[in-house]
Amino acid sequence: MNQDDPTTTSTTTRRLATVETVLDIAAIPGADAIVRARVRGWDVVVKKDEFRPGDPCVYFEVDSMLDVEDERFAFLAVRGVRTDVDGRRGHVLRTAKLRGQYSQGLALPLAAFPELAGGQPGDDVTEALNVVKWDPPLPAELSGQVRGPRPSWIPATDEERIQNLAPILDCPADWVATEKIDGTSMTVYVDPSSEVDGVCSRNYDLLPAESNTLWRLANELDLHAALRTSFPGKRAAVQGEAYGQGVQGNPLKLRDHRFSAFTLRIEGEEVPRGDWPSWALALSVPVRAEFTFPTTVDQALTDVDGMRSAISPDRLAEGLVWRAGDRADVQLPDGQTVRASFKAISNRFLLKHQDS
Repeated sequence: MNQDDPTTTSTTTRRLATVETVLDIAAIPGADAIVRARVRGWDVVVKKDEFRPGDPCVYFEVDSMLDVEDERFAFLAVRGVRTDVDGRRGHVLRTAKLRGQYSQGLALPLAAFPELAGGQPGDDVTEALNVVKWDPPLPAELSGQVRGPRPSWIPATDEERIQNLAPILDCPADWVATEKIDGTSMTVYVDPSSEVDGVCSRNYDLLPAESNTLWRLANELDLHAALRTSFPGKRAAVQGEAYGQGVQGNPLKLRDHRFSAFTLRIEGEEVPRGDWPSWALALSVPVRAEFTFPTTVDQALTDVDGMRSAISPDRLAEGLVWRAGDRADVQLPDGQTVRASFKAISNRFLLKHQDS
């Protein structure tokens, strides 16, 4: 089975559509018909007088693909329609800039969705509204032939955006700023119980093939042997980003293919950076020690807007991922336990590269 086969199904647990409350409305200088609404940590441009602070809404995150055959989303069709790997067609929400104001996602009145009557702030309505995440097709040298789904003991590599996780800024930890690289997800694992050495894309376990870029990188770096040596008898995985020529538009303009690690797992449990073996640290995504831990969502986003890459200093970086070096999880002020990491993405980078 090929990953580009439209009969395959990509998986995600991301909450793309939720019932929310409009927290704030602010004027946009020079604009008469539109204003800025704050929903969770997101800024969204909406029509003037469409919302007041405290109003309920349905918020759709960036990367959501909305079915323009649904009359409530039909107005988006003129902005472009795409077809995903499963053959679904819709408009993909992207970061925009209107009258100097960044806008991310879409907010619509809750009243426009009678099927959500009684919905409460925080309710996940992604499935109820048939919203899916946009995943662009991968080229053949990255998709490869599929052995099966990604092993269940290895979670997906997605990090939560700071706009969705503001309370984590109040969690004490040994926070380390690492550069977010725009490439494609790559996982290398060893499973002694099944005697399998594997390589995965974001959602799929790929059969060995020297023509596949991910397998070639794993072999060149001898990652399976490194995992077996460091964690004998254990199921172990290193996860990171494959990037460079031909990958995601190659925003860093590299002439080769590279792999940088950001997560290490033993028997499914994340290993804090402070406990990584030396070979994994040598492969790590760049540490950006010049950044101080942000205290607000706005600061986190301002810090990365326009930052340059440590890999290609003349190119924009995608952003930062903050990770705790001393723990895998943190407890939020409300008692909820979450991964000790989050990402802040540069809006300037998104405007330039999101459609590459």
